[in-house]
Amino acid sequence: MPYPKPLSQKSIDRLYLEINLNDNQIRFIRSFATACANLYGAIFAEDAWKVYLELSKKTETVRLHRRDMYAALGILRREAVPFYVFEVDEVYSEEKREDKFRLIASRELVGTGQRRFSELYSVMENAAGRTHYVPQNLLDYVVMPRSKYELELLKVLENLKCTASEYETRWGTVIPCKYKGKYLKEFSYIGDYEEFELQRLHGEVEGYKGDEKKAAEFEKKINSINAAQYLLNRIKHYNTIGDLSPSKIIQYFVDDLSEMGVEPSVKKLNDIMNAVMNMFNNQHLWCLSGWTPTELSKKLKPAGQPTISFVPGLQKAFANGDMDREEIVKMLEANGIKVEN
Repeated sequence: MPYPKPLSQKSIDRLYLEINLNDNQIRFIRSFATACANLYGAIFAEDAWKVYLELSKKTETVRLHRRDMYAALGILRREAVPFYVFEVDEVYSEEKREDKFRLIASRELVGTGQRRFSELYSVMENAAGRTHYVPQNLLDYVVMPRSKYELELLKVLENLKCTASEYETRWGTVIPCKYKGKYLKEFSYIGDYEEFELQRLHGEVEGYKGDEKKAAEFEKKINSINAAQYLLNRIKHYNTIGDLSPSKIIQYFVDDLSEMGVEPSVKKLNDIMNAVMNMFNNQHLWCLSGWTPTELSKKLKPAGQPTISFVPGLQKAFANGDMDREEIVKMLEANGIKVEN
């Protein structure tokens, strides 16, 4: 089912007039939906309404009725906005179309072909059941702010230098390094995925027609960032989807560094890893409904450390030397369990 094309501004204005929304309400809903797409990745209209109600408790907002938001989202899907608004049956074919199940989704989550919604499904599944993070400054997320940890990591990456003459790919092929002598801030990088996508858009992949206009846009996007930003964007995206463990993401990250010809010392690699983990812990994640791991851990503090007491039978076994008390205590405490006696 193809996504509908944008309507003319005249047609859009007429649709908003029909549902009796003023310019201030329209601007607010447009900004609110953009912020939701950026902070949550994907969110149903009924959950977006709950976010709006929570936001209204924290700061002054434009007055809306639930039907206003649902109807406006139906119009936004016909506008040229930086996110999608899907009807639920466009994504989940077995579901019945309802206004409350309109789905705001980041364009980053939608690919091409039969698996175009795979990352969207992942985010929806990984975030299921979580309450949404609702900051007082939600509308600031119309443009996703960068954390200080992200900027610190970017600075570290930009100052890495490619020193290897050649590198071995993850498939064992040895290839000359064309970036030797350059810092990551001095060149753009095209990885395996980007190379395949360019070939596909140029019509060089069997079974794909190609689209030269999209190929030019994609190539322009790749060349608009340096290799350091490429690496940062890549690990941020993996992390926010939530399908890969941090250790797996870091393995891909180290592989990419190697393919660029970067050979950091052990100390430098430790500094990089610390910066990566600091960013991971303070990144607003789609798979966590907008929470950072640090914020979520504070919100979900455990009631207390679990404890255990040894029954008389065990105490007797310790006294007789049949069991090693010290060894068992050490094992329990390693698993977060405190021994009381």
